[in-house]
Amino acid sequence: MLPGQRQVVILNLLQQQSMVTVAEICARCNCSAETARRDLRRLEEKGLLDRTYGGALRVSSRHDTSLRSVNLGLIEARTALVDRADVLIVTPAETATTRLLVDRALRMSVPVVAESHNYHGATTVITIDDYSAGVELGHWVANYARANLNGNVRVLDVSAPFANTRARSRGFADSLRHLPAGDHIIHRVNGEGLRDTSFRIAQDAFSVHPDINVIFGINDDTALGALEAYRSAGLDESRVIVVSIGFEGSTVKDLMVSGGPYKAGIAMFPELVGRFCVDTSICAYQGNILPDRVYTPHVLITDENLDQYYTRSAEENGTWHINMARSDQMLSASPSLSTISRCALTTMPARIGYVQIFSSHAWYRHIEHAMLSRARELGITLEVVDASQDMASEVDDLKKAIGFTAARFVNTGDRIILDAGTTTAYLALALRGRQQIQVMTNSLPVLTELDGESGIELFVAGGMYRHESHSMVGPGTQSVLAELRVDKAFISGAGVSLDFGVSNSNITEAAVKQAMIKAARQVIMLADHTKIGVESLVNIAPLSSIHTLVTDAAISAHDRKTFTQGGVDVVIAEI
Repeated sequence: MLPGQRQVVILNLLQQQSMVTVAEICARCNCSAETARRDLRRLEEKGLLDRTYGGALRVSSRHDTSLRSVNLGLIEARTALVDRADVLIVTPAETATTRLLVDRALRMSVPVVAESHNYHGATTVITIDDYSAGVELGHWVANYARANLNGNVRVLDVSAPFANTRARSRGFADSLRHLPAGDHIIHRVNGEGLRDTSFRIAQDAFSVHPDINVIFGINDDTALGALEAYRSAGLDESRVIVVSIGFEGSTVKDLMVSGGPYKAGIAMFPELVGRFCVDTSICAYQGNILPDRVYTPHVLITDENLDQYYTRSAEENGTWHINMARSDQMLSASPSLSTISRCALTTMPARIGYVQIFSSHAWYRHIEHAMLSRARELGITLEVVDASQDMASEVDDLKKAIGFTAARFVNTGDRIILDAGTTTAYLALALRGRQQIQVMTNSLPVLTELDGESGIELFVAGGMYRHESHSMVGPGTQSVLAELRVDKAFISGAGVSLDFGVSNSNITEAAVKQAMIKAARQVIMLADHTKIGVESLVNIAPLSSIHTLVTDAAISAHDRKTFTQGGVDVVIAEI
């Protein structure tokens, strides 16, 4: 749990009771007594509580307005949404705001309806069958490959680190196993569900594997970003097909009818999902018994059946609209959805709270539009909170904590290598003021952080500048590193797993990292939990080359045990 999260929990406890003890904080936040006392001290410095021996007291009313002026104010204002809402709908937003909203809702007996990703304590989750959708799309690709690609499939799976998207990738991969051994290869990369990220990561993938002939996106944005990268690489579009799960926006439909590489998609119908988020919230508000999962329809769409499910309007610049007659048929055929439709539209919630991420996605734009329309139709207020910025901020906090924790491994007199990356730049920041340290790096941010430090001797591994990572790469960089022998190398990467070891998405960066590892007596890997278990495109080194992994507390117990058994010392960063 991050400092901001813990501090909001403490303040919430003090809103419910006049005093809180260190033991209570430790139990609620799963932290040490030292950490709890540090949080109490910081909150006292901001005038938000009065510390006592063994705990803290709620501040007097003269301090109440100060809550609005500190960094915690934004999260606190958002969590107060539950005080106004009768039902809470949450999307896959693994952020401090979402976790605190859900926790607060459960304490206040406000029903929680989850979309796509289940939360502990949620009344139900509204989702497609993600694994089955992946299997269905994978079967279509396998059949297409037999007919058009001589059965040979080289897939770029642009995935994302969420439970539902991992299920889609797993189903897709399992369905391709019906092809003969050796006839299919899958290269999986983390596009984070975002178009720009998918574009950048796919550029690296195509430079390493130009023979890729299938792009599979776990949503439309990842598929479109990868297709854009394919085109920018100047590769032959007639040799690739693109498929995705989502099919929510006009872009993929236009691509399909144009006869280009986009050939098939799993339609998830956000227009229906948004409506049923509202209707399910009404059922939950009324206290009706709901299934654990409400499965919404999904359909495999190709150019052969597109016009059965969508129509294109000539009057509105070619806007696509769902075929309502067909959607009514799908809904009536769904057992779980027919259960929702039987809930009486009599006793209605006055306000529904909705917290989301990826508000720029066509999927969530369509869902929000459908929810607003349905809520307006029923006279319900829909209040929306976007937690996207929270997610980016939390990941950055994790990287900073990992970098500062890794700095503890640097001793006076050490000769070290600092790899490129945000986390190693934070490590460099933590080294400022140190004495008698020699640092070799290929990272411009690291150089910037340590510039002017009299106690640190800087060496630069020159070479070709790579803008994407703000680092020097290429044969020149590698030749400099080949001449070195250092005490420790601090390495970053796109992924680290038991089977594939340390990996990266770019082949030129990977070669530099390999040289760094060979130059060091001790190798320390810096990776937040989103990189654990990830196998990127290019193998850098086996797990046996890594002595220590510095990560955050979100690493699973299973992964931690696996790495430890593999001979890697796992260190959890103090947040």
